[in-house]
Amino acid sequence: PTSSLAAPPTRIYHLSPPAQFHSSAHARRARLAASAYAHMWRCLATLGARASPAPWPSLCSMAHRPMSVHAMTRLTVIDNSGAKEIMCIGHVRNRSPARLGDPIRAVVKSARHDGKVSRKDIVAAVVVRQRGRHTRRDGSSVRFQENAAVLLKRDLSGPIGTRVIGPVARELRAGKYMKIVLMASRAV
Repeated sequence: PTSSLAAPPTRIYHLSPPAQFHSSAHARRARLAASAYAHMWRCLATLGARASPAPWPSLCSMAHRPMSVHAMTRLTVIDNSGAKEIMCIGHVRNRSPARLGDPIRAVVKSARHDGKVSRKDIVAAVVVRQRGRHTRRDGSSVRFQENAAVLLKRDLSGPIGTRVIGPVARELRAGKYMKIVLMASRAV
């Protein structure tokens, strides 16, 4: 006699292991992907043979680095100091990764020839926009389209430039950067 409550067929999951890379950045990505694969296999093993396929969006989000300002992150400069793009090389207050309103140390990667700073200069800057979602204490969140910064004087007392292009985050008020908030077109 056959039972009408037969077990569903077992699903077979086949994933190829990550390829071998030669550069250190690719090796880091490969290790991260391998740990994501291992996590997925552990989840499937705990669910058993009747599990549905793993949700791929959540697996991809596990392997994604948060979009805060880490070392080696490139930021657009939105003031008239002469720099166009900077690269973060360190965090001033040892808060890694840097978030909105945090001061950073950076190197100028590209600059205008008639500006106050030139290429290869090491400068201080404050993060005024970030691509990562920033959740505030009141529950609201803000997210910008790009990572952007404003260059500061060496002692972090104020900005080098005299104009700020575009909106900046409200978190600059708490970080004692009120002059930047006043120069900006809008504080979001």
